[in-house]
Amino acid sequence: MKSSIEFRHGRPYIKIDGGLHAPLAYTAYFEECAEYSGFIASGYRMFFVNVSFTDLPINNVTGFTPFLTGIFEGDSPDYNEFDGTVSRILKDCPDAFIFPRINIAMPRKWVEANPDETVETPTGRRESLYSDLFKRDGALLLKELVSHIRSASYADRIAGYQLCGGTTQEWMHHDLSGSFSEKGQRKFRLWMKEKYGITDAPTLTKENLSRVSRYGEFCCEEAAKTVEYFARVLKSHINGEQVAGVFYGYNAFVSNPLWGLHGLRHIIGSPYIDFFSSPCCYDENRSLGFDWGDMLTAKSVKEHGKLYFVECDIRTHLTQRLHDSRPGRYRDGIYELYDGNGGKTVWCGPESPELSLSAIRKAFAHQLTNASGIWWFDMWGGWYKDSLVMSEMAKIREIAENAKDKSTEHLPKAQTVLFIDEKAYLNNPAGSELCHAVNHTRVRMGNSGIPFDLCLVEDAERVLKNYRAAIFTAPIPSGSGKAAVELCRKMNVPYLQVSEEKPFYGVDELRNFLVSSGIHCCNADGNVIYCGEGFLGIHSVNDGEVKITLPQKYKITPLLGADVPELETDEFTINMQKHQTVIFELS
Repeated sequence: MKSSIEFRHGRPYIKIDGGLHAPLAYTAYFEECAEYSGFIASGYRMFFVNVSFTDLPINNVTGFTPFLTGIFEGDSPDYNEFDGTVSRILKDCPDAFIFPRINIAMPRKWVEANPDETVETPTGRRESLYSDLFKRDGALLLKELVSHIRSASYADRIAGYQLCGGTTQEWMHHDLSGSFSEKGQRKFRLWMKEKYGITDAPTLTKENLSRVSRYGEFCCEEAAKTVEYFARVLKSHINGEQVAGVFYGYNAFVSNPLWGLHGLRHIIGSPYIDFFSSPCCYDENRSLGFDWGDMLTAKSVKEHGKLYFVECDIRTHLTQRLHDSRPGRYRDGIYELYDGNGGKTVWCGPESPELSLSAIRKAFAHQLTNASGIWWFDMWGGWYKDSLVMSEMAKIREIAENAKDKSTEHLPKAQTVLFIDEKAYLNNPAGSELCHAVNHTRVRMGNSGIPFDLCLVEDAERVLKNYRAAIFTAPIPSGSGKAAVELCRKMNVPYLQVSEEKPFYGVDELRNFLVSSGIHCCNADGNVIYCGEGFLGIHSVNDGEVKITLPQKYKITPLLGADVPELETDEFTINMQKHQTVIFELS
């Protein structure tokens, strides 16, 4: 099976053996609880299937792992868990497209045999992302697994791969401290000499790590190189015949450089990586009434010809405790639905089926209007096992597929760019309020009523011509950030720069600046508005009327959630319930 990423009318699709498919997929951690049959009945054909070299924890703080079997933990490889899941899907859906989601994490025997290549975590030692031995031996195991997959009876249904690793499979350093170790220090000193000509780099301790900004830069750059290394190995092994994607680059959400995620600029144009993934944001504890935005610079990803394939792990009224989904396997106290004071945690879903539909619809509206793909992540399984939810999923798939031939010319686009400055994170004093400036700005923009795109400052020269205003989110910009500001001045593009003196702007302040700069506002009442790619999404923050204004007249066709007639207008009002989500098509 041959696959690639292809753009049509500016939207990315997955081309599989000549056919063009909207990037919509499903996966679950607990295969025994997964809702494959419901998604198959709803017309879904793309499925990510999880597989790991080891059953060691994917979360080194909680000790959680979803894997019952680590393929390479025994004396000989054990593929039964993975093969069994693929076979079950294909039995019910022979024309499914399978994407192995491979956790590149070394088995116990390797960790025990190579202590100098590891770092200490709360749940034991794990491979360092800097380790050349890890990359060498990990590549051998990766090729062994992929060779098995490509020679299996189901090989003709494999459409692509996703490569995972590090903490929570998201290529964060296992210790969340830059893979701190003596070997890491030696590599850091060599890197400092080669990159900056500095031969007296400071001796690092766990206490001073966060104060040595160059170490943060080093651990992000090297983590990105490790991600690309494995993608290159995979692409070579499969002769470049299928798409390969990675988790990486949470530069619009994570603020700590020691996690290693601020190196997207180094690999965003890599020929070995076809799609990047991240979850939609966990801002405001995933409460309704807010935009669950993108964790990375999605517009830059597409500018470099890549697909942004978003993990939408949307909780529902059916989401239950981890312990109830797989009883007796995990220690008490992890991933509970409520905290010690009875408050909801991020694991708790909405109270009702109706609000669950609204949450799913809101996540879809964000990605639909930003031309991103989605894989619905049913973590413990059973979150979407509901006839109403499955009916919604079928409609969502139909909308996405029908958009393939829909031109977006002359339709509304974001006029505002929000610039993310990866290197500027190094300038924030650890633990200071400046660390929260990026998230604060992005979240408030979500309630401004003004659509916006997320881009790297390094892409300013290639994208700025497409926007009428810019917002810079770094209080202490890097050289690249300063250059992007200077470009705005040269091009007479109005811009707003957060600063050390004023790192936080409110919703009204952001909206007022943009409106005064000539930017169109769809709604000024704090609702979440999505508008782009020929679609309009509205998520209400209160009961009552929501007034929408558009830059000109369009035909407005209700698609999901709105029981109103088709209109042709530039202004309309819709009566909505609190936290309701509706989606329209614009033409």
